[in-house]
Amino acid sequence: MSTNIQTVQEMYAAFSRGDLASILSHLTEDISWEAEGPARLSFAGVRSGIAGATEFFNGLAAEHSDPKLAMTEFFEKPDAVAAFGRCQVIVNATGKTVDTPVAHYFGFRDGKVCRYINLANTGAFLEALES
Repeated sequence: MSTNIQTVQEMYAAFSRGDLASILSHLTEDISWEAEGPARLSFAGVRSGIAGATEFFNGLAAEHSDPKLAMTEFFEKPDAVAAFGRCQVIVNATGKTVDTPVAHYFGFRDGKVCRYINLANTGAFLEALES
């Protein structure tokens, strides 16, 4: 297994245990952190740097609880890893559950993640926000 895939798997393990500091330690200072979706979702948008990545996780924590992330497929090229799986969360505003496939892209530079892209069914999140 490659070092880059191991890094990504370490980041997922850190997410599962709520260890934001560990996730952030794998990022470059100038990371581009991108989550596709409408502005109504606080985790959506393009952010820059460690502060931007932190803002993404704060948005997740504010809107969701009981996250279950199961990444099952990993593909790589020398400077990138793509991961695919499913994410299930409870939307705090309504108590509804979202269960969506997810795809994540991790671009690497000098052994650290310099670009992250998160793709999910954001329509399901918007639907779950409706009471």
